[in-house]
Amino acid sequence: MQAKSLPIYPAQKISSYLSLGVSSFIALFVLAPLATYVPGGYSFSGESVELSFPLRNGVYYIAHGGNSPVLNHHNVDATQKYALDITKLNRLGTRATSLYTASLTSYTIFEDTLYSPCNGTVSEAVDTFPDLMPPESDRKHLAGNYILVQCQGADVVLAHLQKGSLVVQDGDNIQAGQAIAKIGNSGNTSEPHLHIHARRENTGTSSLDGEGIAITFGEQFLVRSDLVFGQ
Repeated sequence: MQAKSLPIYPAQKISSYLSLGVSSFIALFVLAPLATYVPGGYSFSGESVELSFPLRNGVYYIAHGGNSPVLNHHNVDATQKYALDITKLNRLGTRATSLYTASLTSYTIFEDTLYSPCNGTVSEAVDTFPDLMPPESDRKHLAGNYILVQCQGADVVLAHLQKGSLVVQDGDNIQAGQAIAKIGNSGNTSEPHLHIHARRENTGTSSLDGEGIAITFGEQFLVRSDLVFGQ
């Protein structure tokens, strides 16, 4: 029996090694910037507005939040740079009983009571748009039904509220912890959730314009995947 000497790298596999090397280089080129980009998403610079968490009685999941587009798809927008999208988890740890379920009430957060996050004055209250069945969305009226509260030198926007649920109107003075509406699925949404963002007071011509500022709850800056246990 004769033994045949084989090259260390079989000739027929050289192309595979080259392909692997190219792929690794591309991955390194793409992922290296992300590795430095993501950590910055867990902090912010400049001032913030300290709010009370506006939801109670459950486990809430931050679907989008933070100071990086990797963590927060709103971050590319100057006004909504620090916006949060908040959902609620059921006992199984999911947001709904199934994906794109045929019933809005199957989403755990739907019809949850929304509480004012601060002492302030309602400067805008819109309660006219229908709640949509996922995956429908209203790309014309992005915020859907919403409340804009002026407090602490900021305008705080709470959006995608349930039609007919608002119990405040323009000009009302409200207190932190006061029930003001319910969570719905109006506007440009993928599923029922609460959208909240803050801007420097009177810096925009509409609720989605202006100079965005960070939001903290109990001095904590919430980011994607954080859990909040509402009480």
